[in-house]
Amino acid sequence: MIETLSAVQDFATLAAAQIPMVDLPDSEPIAPPGLADIWNRVVGVGKWIALGIAVLGLFIIGGKMAYDSRRGETSEEVGSLIKLVLAVSLISGGVAVIGFIIG
Repeated sequence: MIETLSAVQDFATLAAAQIPMVDLPDSEPIAPPGLADIWNRVVGVGKWIALGIAVLGLFIIGGKMAYDSRRGETSEEVGSLIKLVLAVSLISGGVAVIGFIIG
């Protein structure tokens, strides 16, 4: 069985090496006329709304953490805080990727 898989892998490697490579021109991404400004505005507004919600979430988590620290229970809030930091990272990273694509 292993010999058969090895032979198939060797055949696939040789077949892929025979495919000619075509150099395609690398063009810059260009938004359709009139769409770039609208798109940038929508992405910008979405980013600020999402980050605003994240800041409100940070306040809520901080308040819960302060309230629960009197009882000695803060483990749930630490998990929420980690999720919030990951969410902010995803929001910022998504905006950066969209900005790179749009140019």
